[in-house]
Amino acid sequence: MIPFNIRITNTGQNLTLTVLPTEAGYYKIIYYAAVLTAVQKTQNGDWILVTKDDIEAGDLPFYLPSADGDRLEPSLDKTFASAVGSAIELELDQKA
Repeated sequence: MIPFNIRITNTGQNLTLTVLPTEAGYYKIIYYAAVLTAVQKTQNGDWILVTKDDIEAGDLPFYLPSADGDRLEPSLDKTFASAVGSAIELELDQKA
């Protein structure tokens, strides 16, 4: 699948993220040219975060928070996974 961009609101801030679908069935979430996390849809339809150990970063580094405070720091939790998952489903439905 082809990468695509999504916009979500996290901790009151708008974020633009790049989504890289994988053959392993999860979606890598890219922020500032680095892997922020990954999400996967469970059998019961919930979106969950993939543990960092289970993410293959490939050619990209893992995201490290900016020490200078120049970037927003997303809160990686259930709310984030759900927002990202909803945005992914919306994008995929529009492409279908």
